[in-house]
Parts: sequence; C-alpha cells; structure tokens
Amino acid sequence: MRNKRLNYAQVEFLCEQLSMILGSGMSIPDGLTLLCSDTGDSQLTEVCQKIASETEMGTPLSQAVRNTGCFPAYAADMIALGELSGKLEDVLRGLSEYYEERDDIRRMLRSAVLHPMVLLLMMTVVIIVLVLAVIPMFGDIFSQFDSSVSATVQKTIDLAYNSGIVIMIALLAIIAVSAATAILSQVKKTGGALRRFAAAFPLTRGISEKLSLAELTRAISITVSAGVSPAEMLTHADLRSFIRDKRLAERFSDCERRVFDGEGFPQAIEESGILPPLYARSLRLAYDSGRFEEVWRKISGAYSEEASRSLVNITAVIEPAIIVILGVLIGAILLMLMVPLMNIMSVLG
Repeated sequence: MRNKRLNYAQVEFLCEQLSMILGSGMSIPDGLTLLCSDTGDSQLTEVCQKIASETEMGTPLSQAVRNTGCFPAYAADMIALGELSGKLEDVLRGLSEYYEERDDIRRMLRSAVLHPMVLLLMMTVVIIVLVLAVIPMFGDIFSQFDSSVSATVQKTIDLAYNSGIVIMIALLAIIAVSAATAILSQVKKTGGALRRFAAAFPLTRGISEKLSLAELTRAISITVSAGVSPAEMLTHADLRSFIRDKRLAERFSDCERRVFDGEGFPQAIEESGILPPLYARSLRLAYDSGRFEEVWRKISGAYSEEASRSLVNITAVIEPAIIVILGVLIGAILLMLMVPLMNIMSVLG
C-alpha cells in the first residue's frame, strides 16, 4: 500500500528538526529517536522511526528519506546534493524555509478560493429561499385580488420566478463545478492538469506564473546554497517540476541548453529571459562579487511576496464583485414583486 505523503507543514518541521540535530552535533538516529518520543503526530512518529532505523544501519539520510515514500522527490534530491557538497545542515535549513513558504502560499490560495465560495453559498441560500418561499407567497397574495388584476400581476410573478430559477441553477452549477475542481485538484493526475489549465487560462495566467517563479527561484536559492555547480543543479535537481507555465518552461529549457553548452549561469538566465532584466543584471553583478546566494534569496523573497500580494488582491476584488452582482440580481427580483403590490395599493387607496 502506498504511503501517505507528508504535507508541507510536516516536511518543514522535519527538515528544521534534522537541521538542528546536525547543528547540535547529535547523531541523526539519536536525535530522531528523541524526537519520536513526543511529536503528537502518528504519521510523523512513524516516519521518524523509519529514518532513524535506516540511518542507524548506515543508510545515507537522502536514501532513508526517499525510502519512506512520504517526502517530495525534490526534498530527497536536495538532501542528496547536501550530502555530496558537505552542506547538509544548510540545505535542510533552506528546505525548511522553502516548505514553510509553500505552506503559507497554499493556505493563502485556499483562503482566496474558500472565502468567495462561502459567500456564494450564502447568496445561493438567499436565492433558494426567494424562489421556494417568498415568490410563491406573493403569488398566493396576488391571486386573491380581482381576476383582471391578478392576471396582469401573474405575468410579473412568473417572470420573477423564472429569473430566480435560472439564477439558482447557475449558482448551484458554479458551486458544483468548484467543489469538483477542489476534489480533483487533490488527485495527482487531474491536479496537474488543472494547474496547467490555470497557467494557460488568461484570467489566472499571471498569478500562476508568479507562483511558479516564486517556487523556482526559491528552489534554485536552496540548490545554490548547497555549493553545487549550475550544471549539476540542472541535472540532479528536478527544477522543471516547479514550472506550470508553458512560456516559462520554454525559457527554462533555453537556459538549460545554454548552461550545458558552456555559457555562464547568470548570462544564461539573462539571455533566456527567465527573470526580468533588472533581476538578471543583479545576478550577474552578484556572481561577479560572490554574493549570489544572498541575491537569489532576495529574488525568491520578492517573488513570494508578490505572489502573496496577488492572492490577497484577487480575494479583495472577487468578494465585493460577488456581493454587488448577486445583490443587484436579488434586488431586481424583489423589485418585480414589490412594483405590482405598490400599484395595487395605490389603486385601492
């Protein structure tokens, strides 16, 4: 049976703990055995025990992590690079920060989708009440008047009822599609297809590219901190898995080709157009001055902040738009009911 994958928060926690274990001078089996005694999470405890058992028998940490079947492939690849370069502690610390950022972005993305959906659901309930209770009630009231009056008013009632039915069906369809999308996004195959669709769809293409660049630059930052060469990084670290946007994937392929042809990494970044000219030139200067690790971290942080800001802005736009649009529709339906009533009252008065 396939092991359940650790979520981002769990991976971040384990990487942080492993980094601290190495920094303290304690052996990994002893440190993980101590950690296993009180995690409060049965899955984490089981994973810690497996890693401790294998590393105690001499298995490299990267292989022990991979053998659990619970870690992302990128994490295992980066730990292997850290072992080769002798910077395992730095790599684990970087992985901890990386998965913490990914967990934060995932929560913000979920919030950006969930809040409008809750609002939409509440508005749908209002529409259902109007269609099933309020409009029929007005129909019963108007039917008690003179037949000539009720016949005229009935047309308005029917229009309000039919409009409410159409709006209700449309809202229920949107909610059903959104729920199905949320479920399918958790499945690996369909989730990948949905992310590729989001990268190609005009309304979500911009935020998808920002998220891809945030993840890609952070991954490169960690790889660079491991002290590996660009060619080794492109060969052993699965950086392509962070790219969902087709145009960005093409630029990354061009960068790979340039690096393998012997071109310098900062020059390849600039010529391929992976990063904007300002960031690309900053990287060239950073590599000349030996401060490239710091600059990669700053670029990654800038993209992460930009992606987070975009998610907040999307939520800030969608929620008022839903309130205004559905408010107008509900108001129009109520107005259809109130105008005949006011006309009848004016005649009777």
